[in-house]
Amino acid sequence: MKIGIMGVHYGHIGGMFRSAVQANNGEIVGIVEKNDALYEKYTAENKIPRYTSLNDMIDQAKPDLILEGLSHEEKTDVIETCAKAGIHVLLDKPLCRTQAEWQRIQTAVETSGIKLSTYFTSRSHTVFIALREAILNGDLGELVSLISTHPHKIGNNPPPLYFDANKYVGTFHDLAGHGVDQIRWLTGAEYTGVHALGTLKKHIGSGLTFDHVQASYQLSNGALATVTADWLTPKDAKSFGDTRFIIMGTEGSAHLRAYANDHVLIVSNKSGTYEPTLPPSREHFVQNMIDALSRGEEHFISTNDTLSVAKACIAAEQSAQQNGTFITMP
Repeated sequence: MKIGIMGVHYGHIGGMFRSAVQANNGEIVGIVEKNDALYEKYTAENKIPRYTSLNDMIDQAKPDLILEGLSHEEKTDVIETCAKAGIHVLLDKPLCRTQAEWQRIQTAVETSGIKLSTYFTSRSHTVFIALREAILNGDLGELVSLISTHPHKIGNNPPPLYFDANKYVGTFHDLAGHGVDQIRWLTGAEYTGVHALGTLKKHIGSGLTFDHVQASYQLSNGALATVTADWLTPKDAKSFGDTRFIIMGTEGSAHLRAYANDHVLIVSNKSGTYEPTLPPSREHFVQNMIDALSRGEEHFISTNDTLSVAKACIAAEQSAQQNGTFITMP
């Protein structure tokens, strides 16, 4: 399958690019990137044609799948262009900034039938795989309460994007998207409402709207979820982020720590107290997507997953900006 790369100047495109290079069922046929140094970095070991625009790459290289590493404000136009050409898209998170952009993307997808997936790598990370296996085994019973935290370092040279409210999706949508995805994945439920509050305590005057946001979600199965995101992690911390996940169910509980130190503790009426052996991470992301597309199927992170997570994150951002107004999500 022919793969095009649209932008290598933001986000997790490095990991996406490596996954594409390693995919034995795909071939990278072009890159669009205005920055000469970045283009040279990504083609130093892999000679890949360079194009001046997405339309040129589509017309000449004829990709079947586009991977993007773009700033937040650039994504919607690219998805619409790909949709018109019938090209599937693998996105870095986040999807888009506003409800209006979300509606444009949904319309483009429905009209064209293309498939979107998002590079939510946490689903392939060892501790989350182990947690899901315990849930599927019935060790927690029915899930009732979920708490997911997403602290991050701002970094020494953060992108100017973070400090421009007209371009940035917001702290919550940017950092908590993984957790919002995980909760849907683990519960099998949809978000039906949210209220959120945000504060700005550490990065006053930076241009950030909030450096900490806490959202409380209502789920379609009656479960409740609290998700936090912040730019408060100390610079001396060993990890860029130190995610925690606490789940309470009718038959047990789970405590998870990821990235700074991977660990899961299960306390279960069925299986007792134990620390599951962590399985290998599953990192063949692009290869798996190509396989699914070749069969005419959705990737394991589907178009609906991509749209639903973005919708829930946008609603949380709106609620925080409205001082905690409860927002329903039909």
